[in-house]
Amino acid sequence: MNTNFLKLVFLSLLFMACSGDDDAILAEDPDDPNNGDPTTERPYENGIFVVNEGGSEGSISFIPNNLSEIEQGVFSAVNNGEDLGQFVQSIFFDEENAYIIANGSNLITVVDRFTFELQGSLENGLDVPRYGTIYNGKAYVTNQASFSTSDDDYIAVIDLESLTVENEINAGAVVEFIEEHNGQLIIQNASYGMGNQLSVLNPNTNSIIQSIEVGEGLNSMEIVGQSLYALSSEKLVEVDLTNFSIATEIEFDENLQGSANLQISEGILYLTNANEVFTANLSDLAFDETPLLSYTSDSEFGVFYGFLVADGRIFIADAGDFASNGDVFIFDLSGNVEAEFSTGIGPNGFYLN
Repeated sequence: MNTNFLKLVFLSLLFMACSGDDDAILAEDPDDPNNGDPTTERPYENGIFVVNEGGSEGSISFIPNNLSEIEQGVFSAVNNGEDLGQFVQSIFFDEENAYIIANGSNLITVVDRFTFELQGSLENGLDVPRYGTIYNGKAYVTNQASFSTSDDDYIAVIDLESLTVENEINAGAVVEFIEEHNGQLIIQNASYGMGNQLSVLNPNTNSIIQSIEVGEGLNSMEIVGQSLYALSSEKLVEVDLTNFSIATEIEFDENLQGSANLQISEGILYLTNANEVFTANLSDLAFDETPLLSYTSDSEFGVFYGFLVADGRIFIADAGDFASNGDVFIFDLSGNVEAEFSTGIGPNGFYLN
């Protein structure tokens, strides 16, 4: 078996995480009298949260929209030294709260999304939770359970009033990212470079109603309008969500094989390959041969460990050696560096607030 593959599997088990396909959650008020600065009453409005997996415990960093500084260990600072648990994986939001998943501790911590003050937590009914979304007053969280099989992977349905798991829906396949679209939940049934399927969960019946194969090594997905774009190691597939069928399929040439971290913003599609970012117009899906940008890293497995394109910026997280602090690089859409910061250990994702 390929040695690099064995190393990747080892790191997967060690850190229980992979770089995320992080959706931008923007502040509700489009008129910003503070020019991108947080307010005293809502200090974590108008900025970017960085999720740091950590080693023994993870953390959240915060960068204001003006990119003036980075604040480390936000949750601990606000909540008297409390921690978020082991291997912080991701965040999802409703209008008022942020839900922080720590899959090493099977824990979801709930905080006010603007003050980061603790609101509650959920410790029961979770088994290696990964990603979540909210629909109709409930949270839906993917759980991978045992790494030896995908037969036990499930979606936990959480009542947000009581913070209890009220149902567990067996997925019949590995589960990773989950997004709501037109009253249905789209699930990526692939993780750690293995798997090739997307499925649809009907939240009214709590059942999987459709599935489709889109390419082995599926690693990320993005929804735009009535189309879902699924990126695997060898191709890009557009799925028509009106009938859940493949509309377009783009096979990659050699220089784009192994691409990951699909993002779509303002009609431009972005993906990463090695230490470079490539782009294509959504209208024709023709990728430029010349990368938009590249960055230097000496990390063996932490290059582009987090990646987001949103709000007119490109955010890159480099996890380094996974034992010391990682780095964040922020570029404009032309590929020019706007800011660089040191973060916590294992930065894996970005969330705009």
